[in-house]
Amino acid sequence: MTTAYPAQLPGHIDLKALLPLYLVIFIGFCGYSLMITLFVPMLMGSNGFLAAEATVGERSFALGLLLAIYPLGQFLGSPVLGALSDRYGRRPLLVGSLFVTIFAYTIISAGIEWRSLATIAVGGLIGGLAESNIAVAQSAISDVTDPDERPRLFAWTYSSCSLGYIAGPIIGGQLALMLGWSAPFWAMVPLLVATLIWTAVQFRETHAPDHSKGFDAIGTIANLGTVLTDRPIRRLYLINFLIYLALFGYFRMVLVYLVDRWHTTVDQTTLIYSGLALISAVASFGLMAPLTRRFGLDRLAVGACVIAGIAMMLVTAFPALNSIWITAGSTTLAGTLALAACPTILSNAVSMERQGRVLGNNQALQVGAESLSAIAGGAMAALFVPLPLIAFGGLLICCALLLLLLGPVKISATVE
Repeated sequence: MTTAYPAQLPGHIDLKALLPLYLVIFIGFCGYSLMITLFVPMLMGSNGFLAAEATVGERSFALGLLLAIYPLGQFLGSPVLGALSDRYGRRPLLVGSLFVTIFAYTIISAGIEWRSLATIAVGGLIGGLAESNIAVAQSAISDVTDPDERPRLFAWTYSSCSLGYIAGPIIGGQLALMLGWSAPFWAMVPLLVATLIWTAVQFRETHAPDHSKGFDAIGTIANLGTVLTDRPIRRLYLINFLIYLALFGYFRMVLVYLVDRWHTTVDQTTLIYSGLALISAVASFGLMAPLTRRFGLDRLAVGACVIAGIAMMLVTAFPALNSIWITAGSTTLAGTLALAACPTILSNAVSMERQGRVLGNNQALQVGAESLSAIAGGAMAALFVPLPLIAFGGLLICCALLLLLLGPVKISATVE
C-alpha cells in the first residue's frame, strides 16, 4: 500500500483520521488508572496476594514496587518508541505497540487470577513499555499540524488522559465488585483489540520512514541525557518537568486533602473528581484555541501557570467544601492549559525531523515527574496535609517566571 507523506497537510486537518490517536491515549490511561485504583485494596487487604500475616509496612512496600513498574516501563520506553517512530514511521509503532499491550493485559489478568505478584509485575512492565506510544501519538499530531493548530490538538490529548482517569476507576471498580479483581483487566483486552483494528484501518501514516537513521536502544535511552545538554531546549525540558511535577502532584494530592479536610465519602470524591475532569475537557476542547489566538502561546503558558499556582494555594484557604469548585476548578482549568501549552512550545522549537525523539524524551520526563510527585506529595502531606498544594502552587508560579526569563525559542534542528 502506497501512502503519501504527510497524509494530511497543516491547515487541512482531517480530525476523523486523528481520532485513533486520542483513543490510544484514552485507553492507555484507562488501564493505568485501573492499576492505581484496584491494586491498593487488592494488596492492602487479605485477598491472597500476600501472606495473611504480612504487616501493613510489608504490604505498602509491595504495593509501591508494583505501582512503580508501569511508570518505569514508560520512562524507558518513551524515548525508544519516539526514536523508532522517526526511523520507521508512526503507524507501524502504534499498531505494534497496541498488539504488545494486548499481550501485557493478558499477563496482568492471568497474574491476578493466579495471585502472582511477579506475573503482574512482568505484565505491568511490558504494558508500560508498550504504552509509551503516547509519545508516538503526540509526534503524529505534530506531523500534520502547524504551530497555530498544535496547541488545540495537544490540549485534546490531556482531555483524553482525564477521561481515562475517570472512566477506568468508575467502570473498573464496578466490574471488580461484581466479577472479581481480574475482570476489569480482562475487559481491557477486547477494548484494546478494537482500538488496534480501528487504528490499523483508520490511521494513515504521517511521517515518512527514514531508514538511513541509525538506531541503538541503549543509546536512545542514554539520549535522555540530552535533556541536560540540548541547547536551547534543555531549559524547556526543565520547565516542562517542573510543571508536570506540580500539576500531577496536585491531581494526586487534592483528593487526599478533600478526604482529610472535609471527610468526603467515595461518592462525593468521585463526583468532584468527575466534575474537575469535565472542567479539564472544557479547557482543552473549548478554550485552548481561542485563548492561544488572542494571547499567543507563550503568554498563555505564563498566565496559565500563574493562575493555576495561585488557585491551587487558595484551595487550602476556604472552610466550605463548595469552594472547591472555584479554587480547584480554576486550578484544573488553568493547569490543563499549561499542560497543553508547554509541550507545544517544545514541539514548535524543534525541526520536524526531531519530533519523535524530543517528544519521547519529554514523555519520559512527564512519567518521571508523575512518579516523583506522588513520593514528594506524600512526604509533605505526612508533615502537614495542605503543604503539597501550597508547595506545588508556588512551584507553578516559579515556572511562570522561568518562562518569562526564557523568552521565545528559535527552532533547533540538531543537538548542540
